[in-house]
Amino acid sequence: MLGLNKTLNKYSIDRATLFISLFIVFSTVLFILGDENFAKSSIEIAYQNITRIFGSSYLVLTIGCFLFLIILGSSKYGSYKLGGSTSKPEFSYFSWIGMLFCSGIGGGIIYWSGVEWSYYIEIPQFGIIPYSEESYSLATAYGLFHWGISAWSIYGIPAIALSIAFYKYNLNSLRLSSSLTGLGFKNIESSIFGRFIDLIFILSTVGAAGGTIGSYVPMLSSGFSNLTNINNNLYLDLGVIGICVSLFGFSVYKGLNKGIKNLSNFNLALALFFLFLILTSVNLLELSELAFSGIYYSVIYFWDMSTLGIAEESEFAKEWTIFYWAWWVAFGPLVGLFIARISKGRTLREIIFGMLFFGTLGTWLFYTILGGYAMSSDLSGEMNIVQNMKTDGHAETAIQVIASLPLQNLMLFIFCIITVVFITTSYDSMSYVISYHVLKKDGNATSPHKNLRLFWAIILGILPAALVLYSDHSVALDIILITSLPLMLVYPLMAISIIKELKSYEKT
Repeated sequence: MLGLNKTLNKYSIDRATLFISLFIVFSTVLFILGDENFAKSSIEIAYQNITRIFGSSYLVLTIGCFLFLIILGSSKYGSYKLGGSTSKPEFSYFSWIGMLFCSGIGGGIIYWSGVEWSYYIEIPQFGIIPYSEESYSLATAYGLFHWGISAWSIYGIPAIALSIAFYKYNLNSLRLSSSLTGLGFKNIESSIFGRFIDLIFILSTVGAAGGTIGSYVPMLSSGFSNLTNINNNLYLDLGVIGICVSLFGFSVYKGLNKGIKNLSNFNLALALFFLFLILTSVNLLELSELAFSGIYYSVIYFWDMSTLGIAEESEFAKEWTIFYWAWWVAFGPLVGLFIARISKGRTLREIIFGMLFFGTLGTWLFYTILGGYAMSSDLSGEMNIVQNMKTDGHAETAIQVIASLPLQNLMLFIFCIITVVFITTSYDSMSYVISYHVLKKDGNATSPHKNLRLFWAIILGILPAALVLYSDHSVALDIILITSLPLMLVYPLMAISIIKELKSYEKT
C-alpha cells in the first residue's frame, strides 16, 4: 500500500479519478464477457430506446452547435487568443491540422468512404427514385454530410470550452469538468457535480476506445489476410490488436512532439499520396462529375438532411443521421480535450474555421476520391459493390474495393498502414487525454509522465480485445452511442460557459 501511495504521489495522480477509471474499464469488460447474450440484448435495447426517445434531440443539438460556432467565430470574440495575446503556437500549422484531423476522424474515414454510399442508393430520401442518377448523387451527398461540417461542429463546442479554461486558469490537469468553469462553480473539478461530469467523460472514452478498434479490426484482418495469405481468424484479429496497441503505446510514450505529431504528419502525407495514386488510375472526368454532383446535392439538401427526423419520426434518420451525431457526441469531449492541448497560441477563429474547413476538406477528399472510384466501378459493372455488401459485409467489401485498384498489393499495404496509423493517432489522443485527466488539479506535474501514458495505452487496449473475443462487432458501435447520451446534456452547459468566460474576459 505504501508503494502504491508513493507511485501515485510521484506521478501526481488523483486517486479517486484513477480508481473510478479502472473500475469502469474492468467492469465493462466483465459485463461483456460474463454473459454474452445478456450483454448483447441489453446493449441493443438501450441503444434502440436512446434513438427512439432522444433521437430528435441529437438533430437539434447538431444544428445548434453549427450555428453557435459560426456566430462565435465571426464575432469579435473570434480574436481571443489561447494563452494570452503574446503566446506563440507550439506546433506548425501543418502539424496542427494533421493532429486535429487524425485525432478527430481515426480509421473510420478510410473504412467507410469507399462503401457507405451503397447503403443510401437503395433508400434515397426526399422523393428520389432508388438507383436513379439522382440517388447516386444524394448517396455521395449523405456521406459528405455525415462526415462533414456538422460532425466537426459537434467537436467544436468542447474544443473551445476546454481550450479557454485550460489556458485561462493555467490548469495542470485537463478534465471535461473544467469546461464548465465559466458557470461560476468554485473548484468544479473537486465538486460532486464535477466528479460526475468527469465520470461521464471516462465512460465515453472507454466506450470510444473499445469501439474504435473493436469495429475496425475485421477490415484490417481482412486486409492483412489478403496481403499475407494468412487465415482470417481470431488469432489474426488479436495480432492486429497487438500491432495497434504496441504502436500507439510506443507513440504515446514518446509524447506529443516525437510521437503523436510525427505519426500524424506521416499519416497525413501518406493519405494524400494514397488518394493521388487513386487519381492516377481513374477517369478524372467521370470522377469529377460524381464529386461535383455529390457536393452540389450536399449543399442544396443540407437543411433537409439536417432536419429530417425532427418534425416527424424518420427510420432513415434514426438508422443513419442520429447514429452519426451520437457517434460524434461520444467522441466530442475526447477530441476537444486533445485539440485544447495542441492549440496554444491560436485564436478561437483559427480553431473554429480550421476545424470546420480543414476537417471537412479532409473527409470530403476521401469520400469524393475513394468513394467516387468505388461508385464509378459499380456503375460501370466492374464491381457489384451493392451486392457484395449484402453477401460479404462492409469490412470485406471495403478491402475488395482497394484490391481492385492497379498496383493491388501496394495499395492494399498503404491502405492497411494508413488505417493502423489513423487508429493509433486516435488512441494516442485518448491515452494522452485520459492521462491528463487523472492528474491532480493542483499537483506538481504539468503534463502526464510517459509511464502513465504507456499505462493507459495498455489499459485502453483491454476492451477492444474483449470485444474481439466476444466476436460481435455491432456491440462495439452500440457501446459508443450509449455513452453519448449523458454527454449530450453537457453540451448546452459548455456553450453557456463559453459565453460567460468570454464576457468576463471582455470586462478585464
